[in-house]
Amino acid sequence: MKAVKMVRRIRDAHYQELKDKTWDERIAFYKEQARALHKELGAGQQRQSKQKEEAA
Repeated sequence: MKAVKMVRRIRDAHYQELKDKTWDERIAFYKEQARALHKELGAGQQRQSKQKEEAA
């Protein structure tokens, strides 16, 4: 299954990146990942709103 392979690949990459980090560094990593995702999703919502306005 492609989804399982993708999850394993992401998990393994995170492990390699974080294996020698402190708990605080790990938390900072995940907070930054979440911030970037929220920013990306927010930009996507703004684009959708703009497209709806232009279509109306």
